[in-house]
Amino acid sequence: MDRARSASRAPRALVLLYGGTFDPVHNGHLAMAEAAWRATGADRLIFLPAGQSPFKAPDAAAGAHRLAMLEAALAMLPGAEIDPRELQRPGPSYTVATLAAYREAMGPEVALLWLLGADAAMALHRWHGAEALPSLAHFLVVARPGAEAFAPAAPFWRALRACPVSAFRDAPAGGWAYLEAGAYPIASRVVRETLRAGPGGSGRSAHDLLPPAVSSYIQTHGLYATSS
Repeated sequence: MDRARSASRAPRALVLLYGGTFDPVHNGHLAMAEAAWRATGADRLIFLPAGQSPFKAPDAAAGAHRLAMLEAALAMLPGAEIDPRELQRPGPSYTVATLAAYREAMGPEVALLWLLGADAAMALHRWHGAEALPSLAHFLVVARPGAEAFAPAAPFWRALRACPVSAFRDAPAGGWAYLEAGAYPIASRVVRETLRAGPGGSGRSAHDLLPPAVSSYIQTHGLYATSS
């Protein structure tokens, strides 16, 4: 067998990266990630909890707690990984720096795919170093039911090519696709507000929105209480 020719026909590796504060990680996060993993057939799914988002107020829960909750939650997604590098890096967590580090470590041929919700994608062109993002990764935008319709903002999105979800392995970076997974109906902010309201405060239980292990962790450590 001609090993060189065989290797050249091997499919390009595809790595799905999901960044966020995960404050706390909830069922919507897991459903969104699972739907994207299934739709793309990515070889790896890696969660990247942010140290400090440049766009949000300081996190309600410390990084160590958010990491522990994510570790507990991923028992429901066998094979998914966690990369804590952004928690370990001082200052704001810039996606462009994380993607540049992945590109350097994994080489120029691996396809990197950044997963984000449509609400975050609306502001993607304003992210730090946004002009470099199309050369570093693909982007998969997932609809959030009930959210504003996604409308790509120029000129940033013109630097990316629209492609089917199945086509991310065709190139290492530079494409984008939209996935209507119906998988992301809640936000961490809503979970925190519901937890702070307490039983009966909002007419629903935040713990119904959380993986059981995360719910238990929050109760054990007294997170997101009114006094926090």
